[in-house]
Amino acid sequence: MLSKKIRNKKNSSNKKNSGKKTSKKGKRQNNDIIYFDNNSTTFVCDPAKQALMDWISCYNASSDSKMAKPVKQILEQSGEYLLGKCGVSSATHTAIFTSGATESNCFIIRACAKAYKKKLIEMDSMLKPHIICSALEHHSIMECVHDLENIGEIDVTYVYPTIYGNIKPEDVEKEIKQNTCLITMMFANNEIPVLTNIKKIGEIAHKNRIPLHSDCVQIFGKYEIDIIKNNIDALSASGHKFYAPKGIGLLILSNALIDGYNLTAEISGSQQHGLRGGTENVAAVVSMTAAYKHAHNNRAKKNEKLFQLRSHCLEKLREHFKFNEYENYAYPSNEMKFEDLELISLGPPEDKRGHILPNTLLIAICKNKGRPFCNVELKKYLDIKNIIVSIGSACLTKSEKASHVLSAIAAPPVVKRGVLRISFNDDNTIMQINKFIKLFVNGVFKQCTDLDLSKKEINKIDKLSYKIDDEEQENTD
Repeated sequence: MLSKKIRNKKNSSNKKNSGKKTSKKGKRQNNDIIYFDNNSTTFVCDPAKQALMDWISCYNASSDSKMAKPVKQILEQSGEYLLGKCGVSSATHTAIFTSGATESNCFIIRACAKAYKKKLIEMDSMLKPHIICSALEHHSIMECVHDLENIGEIDVTYVYPTIYGNIKPEDVEKEIKQNTCLITMMFANNEIPVLTNIKKIGEIAHKNRIPLHSDCVQIFGKYEIDIIKNNIDALSASGHKFYAPKGIGLLILSNALIDGYNLTAEISGSQQHGLRGGTENVAAVVSMTAAYKHAHNNRAKKNEKLFQLRSHCLEKLREHFKFNEYENYAYPSNEMKFEDLELISLGPPEDKRGHILPNTLLIAICKNKGRPFCNVELKKYLDIKNIIVSIGSACLTKSEKASHVLSAIAAPPVVKRGVLRISFNDDNTIMQINKFIKLFVNGVFKQCTDLDLSKKEINKIDKLSYKIDDEEQENTD
């Protein structure tokens, strides 16, 4: 039995710790964190959590028991709902639930290559299946086609973008060959906030009787994608990008593609029309469907807010930094003179709103004199201050971790070293951006003490630093 003294001490400790959230690695800790890395993952919304708990102990959908009937029904309803939101139905298309977009992407590439190779063999052709993809694709696609190319299974053509990240449809058309079996183009890039003209690329693909696959991971929770109007034959999506749990994804396939190519599973089994084996993760499927409904409730209004957050962030950055155009860095002229410290925004120009992903901002601090700038150090500083962002490359641009996306848009080392990606969610606020700006400016200045900044610039940053220190002191007290 505890002594009175020990019990009192224990109770006092419990009271002291009450109201504080336990810090667990990898888990959202408290409201002090400003989370601007939503292109990496989003936090699970309440409707998705509830749906997950409601179905977490459900029966096996593949069973012939009567207990499986409602489970089969909810799977079918979820698939039909998501198909409907893409402008189609199970009469013409099939929804396959996967572990995520990585699996979806790899399935469609490998399945199409395998099926087309069989057709070529039947025709006694010596050609290999040929796949066209952009040089901006997600690693899951880049590494998949690279792997198949290395073992001699396919030929690959990479289409390079403009310096703003746009893929020109005419450049795709130029690369089509008689043995092209698939064109794969992401709808929205995960680093550069650019939207691809998928509709036009799809028109070109269909004119040449080639299926089009689109990785729609970054756009699926922000816009309803009509896959008929956009000429898409296969669509990949991942639940955790729009407030669903991790580990659940989607692949929508045209039945004409399935039958025309006679696609077969990469993971064998009888489930999901024999195209994706394994007991279905019903709870995650229902949770993803709930998350989609949540994300698309008042979606136009939410997207407008995201654009406003993005514009506000840029406007505040312009108050503290000299801005330059990215094209001056991508293609510098002999006459061009750079300031010691500049900031640039990458992606389509701001007046091209229809080409911009509303929640994403890719910027770069360009330190043109003195010690090289390091975005890794800046990210660490912001991380300590409870601001979570992402970087598109490593400080050492020769590192294997350096972004292939930045290389594809001809980013020079000075840009790669300073890149920072900010990606908002539907709940982020102007107040959070204002706090981020203060800390961002302070973090940048800590690496620029070797520069002879003007007195005006130093005073501006010193005042910000003083204000930040005051706020931190108040939070500590």
